[in-house]
Amino acid sequence: MKRYPKLFEPIVLPNGVTIKNRMESTPSGLHFLQGPEPYPNEAVIEHYVNRAKSGAGIVVVTGCSTGSHPNPGHDQNWDMSDGHNQHYVAQLVEGIHAYGAKALHRGLDINEFLMAADAFASGENGNAFLGNNYDVSTGIASAYVVGDGSAPRYDGIECPKKLMLECADKLADFCLSLKRNCGFDGIWIHGAYRHQFIGRCLSPLTNKRMDEFGGSIENMVRYPRLVFRKIKEKCGKSFIVELSISGHDPEGMGGNTLEDTCKMAKLLEGCVDILQVKGPLIDESHPVQFHEETPWLYMAEAVKKSAPNIAVMTVGGCFYPETNEGILAEGKADMIGMARTWISNPDYCDRLKAGREEDIVPCIRCNKCHVPCGKDMWRSFCSVNPKLGLEDKLERMIEPPKKSLKVAVIGGGPAGMQYAMTAAQRGHKVTLYEASDKLGGALKHTDYASFKWPLKQFKNYLIHQMDKNGVEVKLNTKATGEMIKNEGYDAVAVAIGAAPTCPPIPGADGDNVRFAADCYGDAAKELSDEIVMIGGGDIGVETALYLAELGKKVKVLEMLPELIMDAPHAHYKNMVHNYWRRQPNFSFKCGVRVTGIDKDGVTYIDHKGDEGKAPAKDVLLAIGMKAKTDLAMEFAESADIFNVIGDCDSASSVAHAVRTGFALASTL
Repeated sequence: MKRYPKLFEPIVLPNGVTIKNRMESTPSGLHFLQGPEPYPNEAVIEHYVNRAKSGAGIVVVTGCSTGSHPNPGHDQNWDMSDGHNQHYVAQLVEGIHAYGAKALHRGLDINEFLMAADAFASGENGNAFLGNNYDVSTGIASAYVVGDGSAPRYDGIECPKKLMLECADKLADFCLSLKRNCGFDGIWIHGAYRHQFIGRCLSPLTNKRMDEFGGSIENMVRYPRLVFRKIKEKCGKSFIVELSISGHDPEGMGGNTLEDTCKMAKLLEGCVDILQVKGPLIDESHPVQFHEETPWLYMAEAVKKSAPNIAVMTVGGCFYPETNEGILAEGKADMIGMARTWISNPDYCDRLKAGREEDIVPCIRCNKCHVPCGKDMWRSFCSVNPKLGLEDKLERMIEPPKKSLKVAVIGGGPAGMQYAMTAAQRGHKVTLYEASDKLGGALKHTDYASFKWPLKQFKNYLIHQMDKNGVEVKLNTKATGEMIKNEGYDAVAVAIGAAPTCPPIPGADGDNVRFAADCYGDAAKELSDEIVMIGGGDIGVETALYLAELGKKVKVLEMLPELIMDAPHAHYKNMVHNYWRRQPNFSFKCGVRVTGIDKDGVTYIDHKGDEGKAPAKDVLLAIGMKAKTDLAMEFAESADIFNVIGDCDSASSVAHAVRTGFALASTL
């Protein structure tokens, strides 16, 4: 705590309310902890309360709705129009208050009242205003769609002034209900990215009005100021109003500049207590591995200088305590907003206070906590925090160890290291055997690709935990079943990973063909400058991008309709798309079936049935992985307790490796 005096320093907001420290748990509710209940269930309550328990000064709760949301119960949209549900929300808020934190509500905006208004559900464009808020929802003058990052699309009718004023009153009344019936301390309003109504008011890209609510900066701020003042009038000065905004609009579109946003911030003094400054677009504002650490800090710094009477918060990649402390100490922001930090580290502040910064688990920015993909699409989980989603039941699931066991772990990848760490923390004596000269397993490639820095930090964290938790590591040691059996271990876990598969393609056994996973570091230098990658999943695309960064011309061929279909579709996929668009050496062709490989390249048939050839001197394969289960079974008789974990059980992901390693070690 002494190392981070600014992070733990109380702050008095412009409305006189004191927050116990400078850290906020920003809106980041987990979609699938919630079942069909129209109120927060026990898992959701415990999840949010744990953020306050760890030390967040403010916890923003996402979920309360008027009941007009099309999916109450899913995505935590609790029906607050029914008084029977409010006492569950009140329990959640009371839990947050029990740890000295303030609770703000997020999940409602002017949009919801507009969608419920009959007058706005009709018009020349039919049901255009009944769609998703991020797509073709109600707009102050038009709906705004970012699409592929090119020019915006406008489609809509101007919202009547009378309806706008009515909805402002309704939002203020709803805030009063949240305060009186549930105990909320304030409201968090979404005004970023020009998506929701307040945000569209604040940008000339979406606000085309000709009355007192459009045109000049002063006019564009007029309606939001009216809304915030009505909330203050109804709920009192102490009711916190926090507004998120984009620091500027996308460049080249003729929207707000950072200077314009600074002027708006000055005009919002007196009715907004906390101003959270985000990026221009929704996808790039969500930290993924292709980001730098804190890309939007310069915006918050400029806004803070212009509006000294608002507490300015920076968000987006604010994870590491040293970085966050420096931001506050240098006066670049007043507060730090974090979302994935509390998901990957529910005890973030506890570890800081105890001087255990090295135990903070690095977030790998995979975005699977938001919305995963494929078979995982309907679960809430974190790739590096195996306890997420199980917080309300872990005490029933995990029993204390009955005695200390002698444990062997075969394989030093993420699954093996997670298993070893968990077993050691439970008091067992653990030895880890790794056949190569260093730990990391499938994560060793992160030492080379520049954009894999978050995953590299996670790998290094696990390696450090081996030493810290007293795990005996034996490198350059290829374990055998007989060796392990002779050592008299009580338990053995095999985590020897998966091997790349070779498809039945003519020429796949040629001298110019290699597996993508084997082409990092010195191996990349041996490749020619003209390469074809067969396979456009995560491994194929990321390896191709790595090689393109090295100056090699790489073309990816993928059988499916698009690349990285196995990647999280929310925010992550678009950021990968944007990254490869900036790589002149990277190209791809989807919907093709490879028919052969020769010394000159790869032949294929496209989705129209036409034949083609991609010239290349080297061909890389990234088509699939096969678990080394057969090799793992050689250890089946080496101990009474035998586990196969990670990719060795089923070739999958870091999340699978970490969760299986944690879960099975917790049974020892």
